Amino acid sequence: MNLTVNPSKRTMLACKFIQLHRSSFLLIILIASNTVQAKWSGDFDLNTYYTDDVGLFSVTRRLSLDEDPTQPIVDEPNQGADFVYEPYASINWAAENKLGDFNLSAAAGGYIFQTRTAYTHGFLDLEIEQGLTEKTKISLLYDFIPGLFIGENSVPQRQNSVSAEHDEHEAKEQLDSHVLALHLDHQLTEQLILRGLVRYGVRLYDEPFSYRDTQFFTVGSHIEWFITPTVELMAGYHFERGYTDVDQTVQYQDDIAYINHFASVELRIRLLHDLFLNAIFDYEHNEYTSPYEDDIHYQGNENVYQGELELEYELTQLTTLKAGWQHGNRKFSYELHSVRNNNAWIGVELHF
Repeated sequence: MNLTVNPSKRTMLACKFIQLHRSSFLLIILIASNTVQAKWSGDFDLNTYYTDDVGLFSVTRRLSLDEDPTQPIVDEPNQGADFVYEPYASINWAAENKLGDFNLSAAAGGYIFQTRTAYTHGFLDLEIEQGLTEKTKISLLYDFIPGLFIGENSVPQRQNSVSAEHDEHEAKEQLDSHVLALHLDHQLTEQLILRGLVRYGVRLYDEPFSYRDTQFFTVGSHIEWFITPTVELMAGYHFERGYTDVDQTVQYQDDIAYINHFASVELRIRLLHDLFLNAIFDYEHNEYTSPYEDDIHYQGNENVYQGELELEYELTQLTTLKAGWQHGNRKFSYELHSVRNNNAWIGVELHF
């Protein structure tokens, strides 16, 4: 059975990101050429996790206002438990130019699975931040995840196939994810900071799931409130629309296009001089917009509830220890039972 998909759409999406990268590079050169002073800093983190569902680990860890909360759909969770190791390093160049404060940062890391090694993958983050006034700054962010494996999934039979083989079979579902975001932050008062954001991204699937290639657009806002010197609250909402190519999905009667609503509340409390508690609650609702009545996603939706608690202890000015636990509950409308998952971790952050 021939599962080849016309690559023209994928080429067009890739070209869009190449053009955006070139524009960003030119912007960096222009701003950096006007800097008058600079300072380097960096961080190195190492975290060790235990997860009871490797299929949902990446999805749950990125469900956050500062991450990429609308991860690709995982049709078949409950993939088993494992230990996961996360090395992460970042470097930051802070300077001042004619416009104001300027920051350029790059970070790279990965999730390394101890036994379920197929799920191991890396990620890269780039950020440019430019102060416009004393109270306003603009940021451009790029997030790249290559080779993200989300499990074995059933490959639907292609419509009008001349093959005598009509039974569905399973194959590895893997993709590359590219996300470009623009943030505008403004300090309303000494205690309140407002952020507006827009995002554009693409998720490019490997064969035989390349017909699921998705591009998405996000708008959202965050509010950060310094309630007291020891209590900080951040809340946010994102609206996102994900589009697939109907010329491709119609061949398989399988469409993962969606409308997404995501809301989150994050509370940070200083319990002691060197001890902090982070408490986070996330809610996500996905409405699938598949037009195919035989598609399992047709008129379907998904609700996700997730909570997280983390303790941070500042051992020294340059070293922070942390430990946390995260619990999630998600359910598709077309499934009888919800899926629960847990992640627990310990880690260390080194600053230099």
